[in-house]
Amino acid sequence: MYEPACIAYQGDQIELQNGRFTWQRYTDERTVDAAGNVVEPFPGFPKTGAYRVTAGRLELTTDDNVRLDDWFIVEHAGQRYLLNAEQHKAFLEGGKLPKCALKLTAADS
Repeated sequence: MYEPACIAYQGDQIELQNGRFTWQRYTDERTVDAAGNVVEPFPGFPKTGAYRVTAGRLELTTDDNVRLDDWFIVEHAGQRYLLNAEQHKAFLEGGKLPKCALKLTAADS
């Protein structure tokens, strides 16, 4: 399970288990439409499907065969983090992790 490494009121959570992933987005903010109905903040989530890791690159393919953007697994200060492409590029250039990078919180399979 990869979750924000900080207290976050909005973010991503990615679970990897037995070759399958579940990617959820969450927020504590609620928006309502003119009729008073709650508007879904992240349409299309959670996403589920198959994953594979190749040379530190996490490749996600949804159950409906859509290839999602790659994520990158990095080790820093004895911890494992999951970064999107933009975060990974900044990490490689400056050696610093984003404040709320997704951090491994439980063993993945």
